[in-house]
Amino acid sequence: MAAGGCAPSRLPLLLGLVVGLPAGLRAAGAAGARWSGEGSSPHLGSIFLGRCADYSALLSPAQRDKNCTVIWEAFKVVLDKDPCSVFPSDYDLFINLSRHSIPRDKSLFWENNYLLVTSYAENTRRLMPLSDVLYGRVGDFLSWCRQKNASGLDYQSCPTSEDCENNPVDSFWKRASMQPTGAYPVKGFFADFEIPNFQKDKITHIEIWIMHDIGKPKVESCGEGSVKILEDRLEEMGFQHSCINDYLPVKLLMCVDHSTHPDCSINS
Repeated sequence: MAAGGCAPSRLPLLLGLVVGLPAGLRAAGAAGARWSGEGSSPHLGSIFLGRCADYSALLSPAQRDKNCTVIWEAFKVVLDKDPCSVFPSDYDLFINLSRHSIPRDKSLFWENNYLLVTSYAENTRRLMPLSDVLYGRVGDFLSWCRQKNASGLDYQSCPTSEDCENNPVDSFWKRASMQPTGAYPVKGFFADFEIPNFQKDKITHIEIWIMHDIGKPKVESCGEGSVKILEDRLEEMGFQHSCINDYLPVKLLMCVDHSTHPDCSINS
């Protein structure tokens, strides 16, 4: 999510061994449902339009010309498609209409720690993960799909990757993650759709933050296991990078809920 037309910037990657939720819903569908995923979110259109209008206030005055109704119309094209035949390219117009620049040194990519990331990013004040740009915000924690053999949304269940690859929600996040924009799953949205789209001419340095869950064993750290795979991949791609275990500002935020734990002592 590099800012188009801006000077090269530093890019933090927050990877964690804490248990978290990905940007899209992964809850199970209702008992006896056709699909394994959560059904379409009630009031989907109203939530989408409300989020779009609310987010527009966070943009700079020069970027506040987003037409949320037109963006919604571009998005909802997929609601008329078979729920197993929605491709990332079906969101192209939606992405083009909702795209906006990201301030220099504000982009944040992450894996495995949604709640920690959003808490630290603080609604774009510190950093901007995918869920804090317009095209990510409108779909965050929502689910949507058409009924299999009828028009209208399926509120009982929607397909996930367990049911079919080209489902509406996964295709949405794949397309959003294509924006040039263990701890590191070798197969996943970050590895498959974000890293390949990093633009070398817009990134001067990548800083990896490995955050360990408070009170849990440190399964991997910088230079180990899947983190080493990530570091080697960035090296092969020609990116300057560094790695920090338990980046202090983020660890202090984690310790708010574990203030008496030894891991959160001033010398830990």
